[in-house]
Amino acid sequence: MRKSFSYIAFLICLAVITNPALGQGQDYTKMRKQIIAKQKDTRAEIDDLNGQIKSYEKRLKLADKKYEALYEKYKDLKQLIALRDRKLSKLQKEQSEIRDEIEITTTSLHKKQAELKQLIEDYKKTLSYLYKHGRTSQLALIFSSSSINKMLVRAFYLDKFNSFREKQAENIRQAEKELEQTKADLVDAKTKNEDVLSEIKEQKKKLAAKKQQQKKNVALLRKNRDKIHNKLKEVQQQKEKLNNTLSELILKEEKIRKAQIEHIRKLEEERKKKLEAAKKIEDAAKRAKEVAKYSKPVEDKAFMNSKKLDKIEEDFAKSKGQLPWPVKSHTISEHFGRRRHPVYGTVTENLGIEIVTPARAKVHAVKAGYVIDIRPIPGYGDVVVVKHGRFFTAYGNLSQIMVSKSEILQQGDIIGLSGDSNSTRGKSLFFLIRENNKNLDPENWLQSEPISSKY
Repeated sequence: MRKSFSYIAFLICLAVITNPALGQGQDYTKMRKQIIAKQKDTRAEIDDLNGQIKSYEKRLKLADKKYEALYEKYKDLKQLIALRDRKLSKLQKEQSEIRDEIEITTTSLHKKQAELKQLIEDYKKTLSYLYKHGRTSQLALIFSSSSINKMLVRAFYLDKFNSFREKQAENIRQAEKELEQTKADLVDAKTKNEDVLSEIKEQKKKLAAKKQQQKKNVALLRKNRDKIHNKLKEVQQQKEKLNNTLSELILKEEKIRKAQIEHIRKLEEERKKKLEAAKKIEDAAKRAKEVAKYSKPVEDKAFMNSKKLDKIEEDFAKSKGQLPWPVKSHTISEHFGRRRHPVYGTVTENLGIEIVTPARAKVHAVKAGYVIDIRPIPGYGDVVVVKHGRFFTAYGNLSQIMVSKSEILQQGDIIGLSGDSNSTRGKSLFFLIRENNKNLDPENWLQSEPISSKY
């Protein structure tokens, strides 16, 4: 009898210490929600790219076979290929996230199956005990007690044992319910995976067709040697013009800045002399008035002082690989550096990058600084140049400008709107980074894949 009573007490303690039907379910639900949230973000980017792709496909259908129209078609197709490449990358990312979801769901399913099996085994033991001993055995256990206290204790534990048995049955029902839900989640994840794999396959097929079409366009363009030669010369001149203009602006701005600093220094010296003279005035009232007049240091409020500029320069230098993108889009159609032109077959130096954007997208300052100049440059449209100490950023092909020369900017301030169909470079933004007179690769400075949008 003592042995039977010990078994009941052991089962009750086990119920208090462990609850195998819960625990893992909460972690699984949280992890699955996080992965599904990532999938939604990725799908939103894919939908945005789809909108831009449709826009370019519509424009491509309107182009005829004349040279200028064909060249416009070539440029639009270049942007479209960049967008499809980006979309394919996002689809592959989404498919990877779905695989993670399937893996987590499968692991959870196996755990829940094992938990359910254990719950059923434990319940079988309890039922087996009841079958062998029954209600009569329980009453005998109570009445065979040697004292009233022992009788009350045994009655208490037997009542707990019955509650435990009912809880076992409830846990089994709950575990079966969770298991069915997990199975449904797994089916849903596998269906999503098949859909995305199918879409990836379709995108690869479309991308290959567009690249083949682009090869034919390039071949047609290369036939007209005279126009190619003139166009190449024009592009090279535009790049030289941009490079030289930036160098001239930086040199001019530095001279103006030095002259302004020298001017402020002279005014400050003059102020100090007048302050000393004021302190020597015998009349107390007049002395106080003149001292107050010359006590405040000379400061040019429209001019960013060297201390602030040095801090901005230091922050910019530390931001390599962490700068926010100037626009929401991260699709690049022209990369920085030496590139072989697909039409002309010649190697040219790209001074910055071209980012494909929706028409008139908001363009933001990537770091604090001030505008040193705004001017139109052939081939690059209206360009805004911002100084960040020894670093400079330039934003070109703007359809609208919302800043003025000498304006002080904070990170994220709107500089203007990117190009539209009437702009020199179409629906895109030209973006450049310089350190003194050396052009830098913006892709090394911008965030590789931001966690969330800055704007």
